[in-house]
Amino acid sequence: MEEYNSLKKIAQKIRGSNKKVTLLYAFNATGKTRLSMEFKNLVNEYKEDEIIKHVIYYNAFTEDLFYWDNDLENDSDRKLKINKNSSFIRMIEEQGKEKQIAQKFQEFTSSKIEPHINTSTGEITFSLPTGDKEAVDNIKISKGEESIFIWAVFFVLMETIIAELNIDEISDRSTDEFNAIQYIFIDDPISSLDDNHAIDIALALKETMNSSENENLHFIVSTHHALFYNVLHTELKKAQKLWLSRDGNKYILDKLDENKTPFGYHLLLKKEIKKAIANNMIKRYHFNLMRNLLEKTAHFLGYDSWKDLINEDDKDAYVKRINLYSHSNHSVLEAKILEPHEKQFLKRIFEKFLKEYKWKE
Repeated sequence: MEEYNSLKKIAQKIRGSNKKVTLLYAFNATGKTRLSMEFKNLVNEYKEDEIIKHVIYYNAFTEDLFYWDNDLENDSDRKLKINKNSSFIRMIEEQGKEKQIAQKFQEFTSSKIEPHINTSTGEITFSLPTGDKEAVDNIKISKGEESIFIWAVFFVLMETIIAELNIDEISDRSTDEFNAIQYIFIDDPISSLDDNHAIDIALALKETMNSSENENLHFIVSTHHALFYNVLHTELKKAQKLWLSRDGNKYILDKLDENKTPFGYHLLLKKEIKKAIANNMIKRYHFNLMRNLLEKTAHFLGYDSWKDLINEDDKDAYVKRINLYSHSNHSVLEAKILEPHEKQFLKRIFEKFLKEYKWKE
């Protein structure tokens, strides 16, 4: 545990660690957003006539770039607007990322709502197909969906930066706009989302950060969302893991090892799987959560492997199926809707696990 008298010193600490990924958990009103701004001020170069940006960031100020024109007079032509001078608009226009953003938004929301981005006006409209080659146009999306759309824009920008910086030869890159970027700072992409979306976004973020091959590109992710943090904590084995808290005028930074998290992750996993079974909303990632739950329990009970907790006659077949469904690189399986017998498989494993290891309700 270390004490600091300013967020600037914590920013210096994170920068000095030179870790590929830093995860930081903190309650709301602790100073996460201000920390991201302190970090920006620390790493960017401010010259007389220009700013050399070494960090791009997602935080509350990012969402403030977007605002609604609700057409109060006619209540029909509703648009989400973005500052036309924003780097987001420039990236979308120059890189031609409208389609990827729309796909990412639909993926994160599990909806058919279609965003339409007009880069020349800085306006975004949304429509909902009705299934008869028609659509309801200019709909007003929810605040949660709006947050996901903004996150989808940033996410595609992040993917673009990673892909460009993965090209070793600078002259081979399609743009020189990202050459100076050394850090991507993400503060609370999870706001009013339900737990299903939190898990989806955490796993997608993990995969994207892991795709970075440039040793000079670093990621800092801060959040107040317990489940979102714990998914990343479990999935990113080599990340630096910190817990930021406050005591009066002092900031306290705790280092979290692999088996120490701010919350009982196993309890969150149990709650999420139980809810999915009760609501018949089981998805493929719930097999990943089940495997994580088995791993945590096996470690706690002193078993060598989570497989030792599977007490079935056809144990190998059960283990093979859990492995198959819990590995996210099976893209065909990810897209395929679960069959009833597959849902029953997870339900059986989960309920037997609770009974045999005497979990209290």
